[in-house]
Amino acid sequence: MNKKETYNRILPLACRYMRVDLLRVDEEFNRKAFDVFGSLSDNVRFKGQHEIISTETLFSLDSALTESSEDLKFYLEGCKEVVIFATTLGVDVDAYSKKLQSRDMGLAVIYDALASSLLEYMTDRYEEELDLPKHTFRFAPGYGDIPIGLNYIIIDSLSISKKIGIYKASNNMMLPQKSMITMCGLGKESAPTCAHCIRLNSCALRKENLRCYNS
Repeated sequence: MNKKETYNRILPLACRYMRVDLLRVDEEFNRKAFDVFGSLSDNVRFKGQHEIISTETLFSLDSALTESSEDLKFYLEGCKEVVIFATTLGVDVDAYSKKLQSRDMGLAVIYDALASSLLEYMTDRYEEELDLPKHTFRFAPGYGDIPIGLNYIIIDSLSISKKIGIYKASNNMMLPQKSMITMCGLGKESAPTCAHCIRLNSCALRKENLRCYNS
């Protein structure tokens, strides 16, 4: 897939991050965003790591954290194994972001949103290449009531810093900033739709006719 095709794929999610109506994106905005995406692409050094562990092992990493999460139990119900993903765009993306912030905050905001969207997209492609058996959708610490502090436990437990260079930072953040830890359960199928969400009947977004996923 060429640069333009990738840009078109990630733009809708980037616009959601920026709270920009995709239908109202004009030619000037699109030109600026595509130019920014060109710089982003030049700086990306994507790395990915995945590990398959038992669901029991996941819950035992830090029982005080995992046992407190009803969402984690819900999404992994019936799954004996879990795939843990660690993915990052690399340190050069962060470095360029800082330079852009000092020059033009408007472009920096666009760059940040495109980077977040590109990380999701590249992680999707990474997952697809694994050709996993029947599995749930991918979710992450910080999703629902899943403790974001679980990121730190997973980074240490799977030696992620040593293997692909994702490190723990303050406030449960990670370095590089455009990095994420995600997971999916093996053994059952569930798509990222309202029908498979624990908050199906209590979601504030649904009341506003909005969704938290790409349809």
